Formats: sequence, structure tokens, C-alpha cells
Amino acid sequence: MSLRNQYPICEFDTSKNPIIHPANFLTKSLPEKCVITYLRKELERFVEEHKLPIIGYLNSEVFDIPIYEYVDGADRLCITMAFCGGPGAAVALEELHAMGCETFIVCGGAGALINDSKVGEIVVPVSAVRDEGTSYHYLEPSREIECHKETVEKVVSCLKEIGIPFKTGKTWTSDAIYRETPDMIERRRNEGCITVEMEAAAFFLRCLAIIIFHLRSYCMQVMM
Repeated sequence: MSLRNQYPICEFDTSKNPIIHPANFLTKSLPEKCVITYLRKELERFVEEHKLPIIGYLNSEVFDIPIYEYVDGADRLCITMAFCGGPGAAVALEELHAMGCETFIVCGGAGALINDSKVGEIVVPVSAVRDEGTSYHYLEPSREIECHKETVEKVVSCLKEIGIPFKTGKTWTSDAIYRETPDMIERRRNEGCITVEMEAAAFFLRCLAIIIFHLRSYCMQVMM
């Protein structure tokens, strides 16, 4: 059933049968566990240190993103990157799932919205303000989307166990990095957002996708 609205972004179709589906042209060949990272230099260094083989690609007209295999004892997983923004995140999840991946950990960067944050700090987002477009094609319109609670609890438990400091909180997912105006930053801060980025709301569409942010910058208003 298609729900109509004055604004196209708020229209939603409950049908689960799209005309184009990645399973129609991709085969299951990847491990069930997958790490998606936006930290390219760190990934390149890890690949070189461990001599990771390429076992597939995320293909696009711009360039093809390699998918690497990492084996640790009995555990086998794949590591790759995704294009920036909600559409790139959703396409990566759709295609990786079609190729066999079932659970995901996403490691990316975010801007800080609160004054006591530090560059390099680890943040585990538990919910996201949906100020983007991609998630509205998967879920009915709502102001926020939550991450799968049990998944968050497991990640938080692991970080505590290995002694890595972190924060949890709400994030602001935006499509427009150059439209983070002072008024919008203050509005999102008042809603309880502690970070801003471009992918969380789209990644939260899959209940077994968890995100870990590495704070890469401060928004201008935080520094003033």
C-alpha cells in the first residue's frame, strides 16, 4: 500500500517487492560478519599489515570498492568501505546482504555537537534524528530511528570489557554537510544530539547494524 503525502519525501510504500533487487544479480559468497569503515587510511594500513586478500567488490560507475577477507582463528569476516551519505550506506547494506553478510559493525567519523567532546573520542549512537532522505524509503516517516537495543548493549559491554572509553547518545543524520547552520546545530543540540554525520539513520534500517563513531571534528558553534 502506498501512502500519499503533499511532500514526496513523506510518501511511503509498504510493498517489499522493488523492481530492482540486488539478489537478482548478486550471489552469496561473503562471510556472514562484516565490518564497514569510513577510515580509508587505517583500512589500507590494516590490509597491508595483514596481507588481506580481495574476495569481492562493491561496484559503481565512479569506482569499485574492494571487499577484503580477514580470518582470525575460526572467525571469518569481511571488511570494506561504503560511499558517503545515506544512499551509499543503504546500497552497501543491500548489496552486502545479498552477497551473504548478516551482521554489520560500522566504524565512521562524526562531528561533535557538545562542548565536552574531544577529537578521537569514541561514540556509540543509540538513535538518530532522520534529517535525510534514504530512510524514508524504508520506514514510515518519523522524527527519529533507534538502533537495535540488544546490539547496542552488546557493543557497550565489549568496549567496557576491553577498557576503551566511549559515550552513547543521539546523533543527527543530515544529507547536507555544508548546511549545518548555527540555528540548526542549536536545534539539534536541544533535541539531545551529541554528534552529526550522514549515514546513521540509513544504517539503522537493519536491526543488526551497529555504528561506532570516531569524532573527527568540532562544529563551528562548539568551538566558539
